[in-house]
Amino acid sequence: MAKNSNGVAASAEQLKHTLAESGRAVAAQAGEVGHTLAESGRTVAAQAGEVKDQVAATAVLAKDRAGEVVHDLADRMPSSSQEWEEMGRDVMHSVRRNPRPWLIGAAVVTVVWWLGRKSKRSH
Repeated sequence: MAKNSNGVAASAEQLKHTLAESGRAVAAQAGEVGHTLAESGRTVAAQAGEVKDQVAATAVLAKDRAGEVVHDLADRMPSSSQEWEEMGRDVMHSVRRNPRPWLIGAAVVTVVWWLGRKSKRSH
């Protein structure tokens, strides 16, 4: 009977050794996975920072461009009643020379206005 118990003890010891080795292997793999995830997180964070910087730079450029457009528009707007009258005459001459686009535009504006009024009444 002593031999049988020694065999069980040896099997138990071998099983214990195998489980310990497996545990160390799993722990090593988990460490590698954790390291890979940490590296991926740092990469994503760096890329997000770059995107944020690009968006901020684009917003600054858009703001500057919008300011330029507003200033250009302000410079081109008539400032006196005489300039307004001259602009009105130019528009009238343009309408007389080529009325089709103006009529189409007026029709579109009328339809949009009518749809807006209709939707306002239905709510």
